[in-house]
Amino acid sequence: MQDEYRAYLRLKPELLERGLEGKFVLVKNRELSGSYDSDVSAYSEGLKKFGNVPLLIVQVSKDEPTAYIPALMLGLA
Repeated sequence: MQDEYRAYLRLKPELLERGLEGKFVLVKNRELSGSYDSDVSAYSEGLKKFGNVPLLIVQVSKDEPTAYIPALMLGLA
């Protein structure tokens, strides 16, 4: 999961430049998998694309972002 977070930090300037602040991004395998209007949408799409595996979902923000790891939030990990 640390690799995905590092990938997000690397991509963050580009995401902000593209006007994605406030959107939720899904990062898997150190690559941006998509941007979404809600964390629920990002999680649903992640399940469709990758199955029930750890996913990094982060809300794009100029400030320090809050990582959302569904498995941890739901007590599954």
